[in-house]
Amino acid sequence: MKKNVLVFCIGLFCSLSFAQNNEVILSVGDDKITLDEFKAIFLKNNNNDSTISKEYLDDYMQLFINFRLKVKEAKELKYDTITEFVNELAMYRTQLAKPYLSDNQFDEKLIEEAYERMQTDVNASHILFAVAEKATPADTLKAYKKAMDVRNKILKGMDFTQAAKQYSDDKSALTNEGSLGYFTVFMMVYSFENVAYNTEVGKISKPVRTKYGYHLIKVNDKRKAIGEVKVAHIMFKIAKDASEEAISIGKTKIDEIATKLKNGEDFSDLAKQFSEDKATAVKGGNIPWFGVGKMVKEFENAAFSLQSIDERSAPFKTDFGWHIVKLLEKKPIPSFDKVKDELKKKVHQDSRNALRDKALISKIKKEYNFKAYTSRLNEISKYIDESLSEGKWASEKANSLRRNLFVLDGKFYTQADFVAFILSKQMQVKDNYQTYFNDLYQAFISESCLSYENSRLEEKYPEFKALLQEYTDGILLFDLMDDKVWTKAIKDSLGLQTFFDNNKENYMWSERVEAKIYSCIDEEVAKKTLRQIKKRHRMTYLTDEDVLKKVNYSSPSFVNH
Repeated sequence: MKKNVLVFCIGLFCSLSFAQNNEVILSVGDDKITLDEFKAIFLKNNNNDSTISKEYLDDYMQLFINFRLKVKEAKELKYDTITEFVNELAMYRTQLAKPYLSDNQFDEKLIEEAYERMQTDVNASHILFAVAEKATPADTLKAYKKAMDVRNKILKGMDFTQAAKQYSDDKSALTNEGSLGYFTVFMMVYSFENVAYNTEVGKISKPVRTKYGYHLIKVNDKRKAIGEVKVAHIMFKIAKDASEEAISIGKTKIDEIATKLKNGEDFSDLAKQFSEDKATAVKGGNIPWFGVGKMVKEFENAAFSLQSIDERSAPFKTDFGWHIVKLLEKKPIPSFDKVKDELKKKVHQDSRNALRDKALISKIKKEYNFKAYTSRLNEISKYIDESLSEGKWASEKANSLRRNLFVLDGKFYTQADFVAFILSKQMQVKDNYQTYFNDLYQAFISESCLSYENSRLEEKYPEFKALLQEYTDGILLFDLMDDKVWTKAIKDSLGLQTFFDNNKENYMWSERVEAKIYSCIDEEVAKKTLRQIKKRHRMTYLTDEDVLKKVNYSSPSFVNH
């Protein structure tokens, strides 16, 4: 077999970069390795080599043969049936499958959309009509109708701020009149953000559903994103219910600080000495980077109005006290490449994540011709009652149901399958039992779709199959070597010593010399160098560097150890 392999190597050396070839070039037991498979493994492990010699390729092939023989041995010893192996491989497969069980194109769209929205700040107000996320259809409809009634009143002339104070279930509306100020991407739940960014300035949206209820959104303004700032401040605290006298005293104090600054005193020193914001005073008043929507409106406006580094604001008041702000640094919205990874992470953690999952399920349904038989779901729902929400539903009455609920790629999922799913998943919840039943059905569909897609990964994606095989072979090789070599060597120290004594010649270096090689530009320099080397041997305090300095004053000379 070795002779055949070497002949193959000559041909492989000439064809590694050429067209696909499924010719079987190596057999190890029942395993057949094609040229393409070998090329993929070889190039993966040698991707930095610009040139490959025939000798190197022959050596690599021998290593590869030895590797395949060890894997074959592990399989013959049934290592691939051991529980620990099966569990470890399953864990790795789950991790490797994750990128394939997502809609990457949808991901990219969400990331690009997020970056586009980073370029714009939105100022909006809202009116909330609270309704539980899992409310009954009747309660949901009631909240929706109320939202539509209020919207119609506003369209007919009612002031939005007055409507917010009168109808909003967001209690802060009594003081802020529904105003949310400026915000940017990821600061609101996605459904709210989506409508706010897509509503024209001055317009009022139709009711928008979030987990909090229904919202009416009025877009007051849109502006180019202002980025982030880093500032320092000096503050004198004032209670929210402070008297006019207390407010006046605070104003006098901050004006005195403003005068000191005008006279040239250091901002940082004054902050440390006088600022009543103890958390920042010790840092000279420095506040970490912040962007839109992170500070109260008055503070944000003052900070972002500063244009030049070290520019200071005039004294201003917030609900927390009197302030003077100094601009330290300012930065615009970064490039897409710089924030792409961060945006991807936020998309996966945001309420957008539900959209990603929904998009993937829709994609799977379309690919595999999903079809549901809705009327047969109703046959199960007849036997559902309040006990489902209590996590105590029993299936006796539904045990006779066996009809198909839906089909996926020709595979049928039955009423009995769904009943079994309910029994395995039910728990005590606050939701209405009908809503909970519908949620369980959608979860059953999603889990079935994902499970079916997962089962076909090796068939659909050759690169996934190859990667999983690589992990399989690697684990088998490790287990075999650990069992047959490494563990035995540790336990049998006497045997290890005996083996070494019997094979010493295999661990001995051939005859060697320790030398220093001087490379010279020509014969004349070489002679000079030789004289200096002889002198060094006579005068032991001299070093190699001394020799080189003496010779290199006019001509180059180099030494290698």
